[in-house]
Amino acid sequence: MPQLAVSESGGNMATRWPIEERGLDELDLDLQNVRIPSTDLDESAIASYLVEAEDLLDLVRDILRDDYIDNELPVVVVERGRHVVLEGNRRITALKAIHDPALLGKSSPKVERLLSRYSDADISNQVRVMIAPSRDAAQPLLARLHTRNPKKSWIREQQAIFYHAQLSPTVTTDVLRARYPAEKLITSFIRMGEMRELIRGMRFRDPDLAEFIMANQLKMTSFEYAYDLPRVQQLLGLSFGKDGLLASKQLTDGQRRGLEHLLRRFQAKTLNTRSLELRVSGTKADQFIVELQRWVDGEVDEASEIEDSSDPESAAADSGADEEEAVQPGAPADTGTGSNAGAKAPTASSTGQQQSPGANTSTTSGNQAASTGNSNGTAAGAAAAQTNTRGPNRVETRSRLDMDGFEYKGTSAGLRRRFEELKRLDVRDFPNAAYDLMRTVLECSIKDHFVTVRGTRLVGKMIGPCMTELIAAYNGDNRMTSLINSVNRKGSMSAGQYTGTTGSLNASNHEPDTFASSKDVHEAWDRLKPILIEIVGK
Repeated sequence: MPQLAVSESGGNMATRWPIEERGLDELDLDLQNVRIPSTDLDESAIASYLVEAEDLLDLVRDILRDDYIDNELPVVVVERGRHVVLEGNRRITALKAIHDPALLGKSSPKVERLLSRYSDADISNQVRVMIAPSRDAAQPLLARLHTRNPKKSWIREQQAIFYHAQLSPTVTTDVLRARYPAEKLITSFIRMGEMRELIRGMRFRDPDLAEFIMANQLKMTSFEYAYDLPRVQQLLGLSFGKDGLLASKQLTDGQRRGLEHLLRRFQAKTLNTRSLELRVSGTKADQFIVELQRWVDGEVDEASEIEDSSDPESAAADSGADEEEAVQPGAPADTGTGSNAGAKAPTASSTGQQQSPGANTSTTSGNQAASTGNSNGTAAGAAAAQTNTRGPNRVETRSRLDMDGFEYKGTSAGLRRRFEELKRLDVRDFPNAAYDLMRTVLECSIKDHFVTVRGTRLVGKMIGPCMTELIAAYNGDNRMTSLINSVNRKGSMSAGQYTGTTGSLNASNHEPDTFASSKDVHEAWDRLKPILIEIVGK
């Protein structure tokens, strides 16, 4: 006997909808849920879109790790003898992918790896669903579930993700054109998908810029105004084929610098769809290309721009013009040129000299001379830059930790916020705070790992006992044992060996006269990072 759902008000009547258990093979994704003008959509196309745009793989992982919880039931309607999912397409897609990874096409290996990692998971192929009497009857419920607003059509970027996600060795742009004959902009969408994939695959020195890109804060419809310019394509080595695909996603160092500078301009809101600089021709457009050329040629100090971009006062005010719209004739132009030629040289405090009294005091003057050389092109400036033994690219002078290759994948919201805080800390201005926070994230990461992976709570244990538990857990893994032992080392050791050990981390936290330098912070992070990647970064 089917169960009855809680009453849903519909006009002057109360409708009681049955709840039934159905197999996944009886449920179809709602092809009408996707606002794409086509009669030839399939589940694989929607599933591929959900991977890129809706974090479907994260949901797959969560279900495998925590089991499927049906406190919110999918809503279905019977059409042509099939149960069509009106609400809960993402959950049903995740369940279908767990039982048939091939549904996700090129992302299927990622599902296979998750299945291998959570080999003990036992996810049923039967789910409880709420059956609506008709699509029309379900609309009031769907509207309320989605903040009382009807679902909107996809914007250009979402459509670009949808089409680009389907590309594979067997699905080409021509195949997509044949599959979706009503869509005339597929090549443009593929170009946008290619650029989105390119910039999301870059490793950024500036963590704020990386977050701007990965958090989808960049409007690709605005960025399109820049990368569509032939002169920008030529400078950055962007060569699109007739199918919209990039000939190569490999960038030279100069092309990377130029592209990062362009992205920072959008991040700082000094470029938008109304900027005269993004016209095909004109004085400002010519100046913009000259500026971009200087970045590609390495004539501008990249470190200075990264530092300036972290200062809120250096960013232009939001003009509100980054909506998805065409440039209107006579629209007000962006007056910012974005030139950083006059960027200020780092001060002594910003290069960490106050935190490291024993450091070479010639560093600051060397940096200033190098900055002058970059701005004016003088021989004296170039010579000073060459003699500088601790330039801005040396690890210990960097303002933030190298987070490349590490992304927190645990389940603790508190620990996630600690990692975000550590990523943003200027370790030159707050070295001891960063060092102390590293001790915290190491201890909490071990505890998080034992809860989520090993099913054990290390309640009340401090860093020492936590490390002991970690050593025992990885007994037999030579690589991890070596990494853990370098942190848990005791006895006599050199200063370099001592940095980043539990003893050093504890001393920074407990001893009044112990104070870490920015150099200590970077060296300790290099020691802890591979351990953190292993236990909470996968």
